[in-house]
Amino acid sequence: MKFTALNIKQSLLRMNMTQKKMWLAVSLITITILLIFIKLIAEANQPSKAPHQPSQAVVQESTLNTVIISDESFSKLGIQVGLIKREETIASKTYGGEIVLPAGGVVSITAPISGKLISLDKNQLKSGEQVKVGQLLYRVQPIISADARANLVNALADADSLVNVTKSQVEATQIALNRAKKLLEDLVGSQRNVDDANAAHEIALRNLEAAHVKRNALYKVVNLGTVEPIDIKTPKAGIVSNIFAVTDQLVSAGNPIVEISTLNSLWVRVPIPAGDLEAIDQQAEAKIQPLSATSKAEYLIAKPVKAPPTADLLTSSTHLYYAIQSDQSTLGPMQRVSVTLNTQSKSNKALTLPWSAVVFDVYGGSWVYTQQSKNLYERKRVFLDYVSGNQAIISDGPPEGSKIVVNGALELFGVETGFAH
Repeated sequence: MKFTALNIKQSLLRMNMTQKKMWLAVSLITITILLIFIKLIAEANQPSKAPHQPSQAVVQESTLNTVIISDESFSKLGIQVGLIKREETIASKTYGGEIVLPAGGVVSITAPISGKLISLDKNQLKSGEQVKVGQLLYRVQPIISADARANLVNALADADSLVNVTKSQVEATQIALNRAKKLLEDLVGSQRNVDDANAAHEIALRNLEAAHVKRNALYKVVNLGTVEPIDIKTPKAGIVSNIFAVTDQLVSAGNPIVEISTLNSLWVRVPIPAGDLEAIDQQAEAKIQPLSATSKAEYLIAKPVKAPPTADLLTSSTHLYYAIQSDQSTLGPMQRVSVTLNTQSKSNKALTLPWSAVVFDVYGGSWVYTQQSKNLYERKRVFLDYVSGNQAIISDGPPEGSKIVVNGALELFGVETGFAH
């Protein structure tokens, strides 16, 4: 009995120890949970810190479209200033043109008789070489057979006829020249008509000389039986544009040997769209400028001339012709040029400024820089009406007399916006 009671007491003691350990563990867990909740509540009650935000620069409205440069930058940029003026302008339009040789400006030298071509100069004649009036180019050594001599009889008759025709032309041109001089003396003609008549008369005289030379040569061959070499000379000064035969080559009578272009006067051919033809003042002078010329280059003045009417069906354009003296520039045939023509519109006063002063933004808006002081420039909007050569005509913009930058505007635009055109 005592042993059983002892076992029961020991079992109860063990149970009490186990319960105490369990209660101790539960207490520790409960305390831990309470501490965690207390910490979370404390952190939730603390004020939260705002995230860091970068400071923003405030731009004043008065500084928009404004550029401030130093004295050193002013000198390096080469700033030049002009004025907006109100001037009387004539509306004009610009077209593309082409330098061409005038009608009758190309002379073809042919062989007067069949024979062998002989050169008097060791150096061969070359294209682009300049020749003078009456310069001896070649000689033709006739090669005549019996059949050829019979044919030369007909050629001599043709040569006599050509001499008579050219004599008539000389007489007609002499009468026209005298009439033009008389009209000029009576103050009802023009010096230009006299010059044109004189040029036609000179050409007729040269043709008569050539006809005499041809007839005399044929006369010697047919009637005298001589076969002396025949000289081939240039009837007028110019530049050798084409060579069709070379030394020691056999040539036939009438075949071309050399082609000479006269460059003392050049024409400008301007294709005008059919819709613009009536608006163009065809009696006014034209302003010519090579396509490679700078905006500050001076214009060449060309006068309108009457030429055979020509047109282009593909572009529906009609050609106008203008004459320019070739000694005024280095223009040459087939060269492309810019041609400015006046329109029929009446002249009026408008605000004008140099075309070099205008800059454009990425949206195509046009602007100029006005000078407020030596170091302060303000960009202002202008509305272009049209451009005539180096001058821009505006319908609205800064007032008359405003100082604007005409040289260095693009550099100022790059300084302000960070990029240029």
